[in-house]
Amino acid sequence: MTTNTTAKVQGRRWTAWLDISQSLSGVILAIFLWMHLVLVSSILLGGEAMTWVAGLMELNFLSSDGHGYPWVVSIIAIGIGALAFIHVLVALQKLPLNLKQLVALKTQMSAIKHGDTQLWVWQAVTGVIIFVLLPVHLWLIGSAPETIGPSGSASRIWNDGVWLLYLPLLLSVELHAAIGIYRVVIKWGAAGNLNTRTRMKKIKTIISVVFVLIGLASLLAFLPYA
Repeated sequence: MTTNTTAKVQGRRWTAWLDISQSLSGVILAIFLWMHLVLVSSILLGGEAMTWVAGLMELNFLSSDGHGYPWVVSIIAIGIGALAFIHVLVALQKLPLNLKQLVALKTQMSAIKHGDTQLWVWQAVTGVIIFVLLPVHLWLIGSAPETIGPSGSASRIWNDGVWLLYLPLLLSVELHAAIGIYRVVIKWGAAGNLNTRTRMKKIKTIISVVFVLIGLASLLAFLPYA
């Protein structure tokens, strides 16, 4: 095998590894996001429900005093941050990072109206927003996990004005996650025809709308506890 052939084979393996890493990390993050939102939405059932969920996340059933271990939440925040960082590093390999690439993309999109390409652009834009806002959110949660609960979370969201962070982050992550799952399914061959893609796009839209509404309702539900 020649040197050029070996380099090409290694290049294809590297590209395949990057694709798998991006897809796997994206799916894990999307699932965690939706689980996280469902847990936070326990506030819709009342303060006691959210207090119970927060205690469960802190493993209070394993502590003798029933207060749990808030540092568990910090560990989860660090883990999610690390996984998100890996996801971003891999995704950067495919983003237009210079003016020439941006101009080429704009020219292509002007010439060819392709729905999936437009979704990819939205995913890239929301990815940048998440890259900026997510570390702040993880820091706020991870540095003070003991404040998670009806009163503590409400104070942070409404009294400290963190809703200004959470609102754009909510919209961005929900759109990004739904598009990401859709593109993963397409990439790995689960949708082989246009009709299937059309149905999947409708499902994607429904998922985004449902979780955004749940998120907005949860933010408003914290108001009485602020």
